[in-house]
Amino acid sequence: MADAETLSEEYSKQLLPNTIVQLIAATFGILGNCLVILMYTKYVKDKMGSRYFIPVLAVVDLVGSVSNATQFHLDNTMRYIYPDVFLCKMMSFLIVFTGGFSAHLILAIALQRYLIICRPFGQQMTQKLCRIAVLIIFLISVGYASPILKFNGIYKLRSLNTTGNYNISFCHIDDGTDSFNVMIPYLGFLLFLSLINIFITFIFYVPVTKTIYDRLSPARRNRAKNVPDGKIVSKETQMSDDGKNITKPKLQANDESMVNGSPEQKARKNISVMFLVIIIVYIVSYLTSLVTQIHSFASTEERKGYIRNIYFFCLRFNLLNHIANPYIYWFYDLKFRNELRRICCRSFRR
Repeated sequence: MADAETLSEEYSKQLLPNTIVQLIAATFGILGNCLVILMYTKYVKDKMGSRYFIPVLAVVDLVGSVSNATQFHLDNTMRYIYPDVFLCKMMSFLIVFTGGFSAHLILAIALQRYLIICRPFGQQMTQKLCRIAVLIIFLISVGYASPILKFNGIYKLRSLNTTGNYNISFCHIDDGTDSFNVMIPYLGFLLFLSLINIFITFIFYVPVTKTIYDRLSPARRNRAKNVPDGKIVSKETQMSDDGKNITKPKLQANDESMVNGSPEQKARKNISVMFLVIIIVYIVSYLTSLVTQIHSFASTEERKGYIRNIYFFCLRFNLLNHIANPYIYWFYDLKFRNELRRICCRSFRR
């Protein structure tokens, strides 16, 4: 096993920059998601139900950060002497499961924002429907991640060099049996399902983005500001005594709530923008990993040095989807930020 260990050590040294970046990113992801779970379950009150999916997504992202970082670290440092087949199966299962769960939750969030912003007086996602949606997403994600437990495993090879025979073993999606013929259609199905999920998410959020832009556009604000004496002039048609229709000006209070909306409407718009950023991060991170994965199947080119580090950084870029969300919440959700500031100030005073 000395030769296999030496091979793993050389591989680990080549990917040291990649390993350091992933460990730092995973640390931020774990701490951030733990903070989000604490804040949204204990301190941030959600009376409107618009933040229902946030703590659920944080739990999924926490598990995803731990499983992705663990698997990537083992793959970097123990590439050819992977320690345990159960660990290989479980980490790979959790990567597929959390990736799918997170993607489908973001789709549910897009549907929720579409109903709130574009159809505010129609049927909304109640707390009961949100719970049912989470349960369905959980079962679906477990269902299509389960084949990993069967077909993922330790792939063993016996190599021959000038010093003799030695065994190498690494965690792979095919354990050397006939499962390879099964996994190709399976990976194709996962790819198709992911692209459909991205497409439907995009379809839901396009009208949401357009509605938010129309409501916050500078032209609409300028029209309201140009009305003299704080009045908005509109027209109404009335009938005179002789039976003719006449048009008279109608004055309405130029309240700030009519220009920018009520505080509840402002909060909904801000939360919708926040979820839009989350969706953009999810699509960019996933597509980067997906394109790199497809290229790895199509190309047999051997990568070394900084090219290998860049390649693996792009291949594992989906980790960004699990670590970025807490910091997006901090930037956009004023209630989250104010509660966090209040707790920190109170602790500092004590």
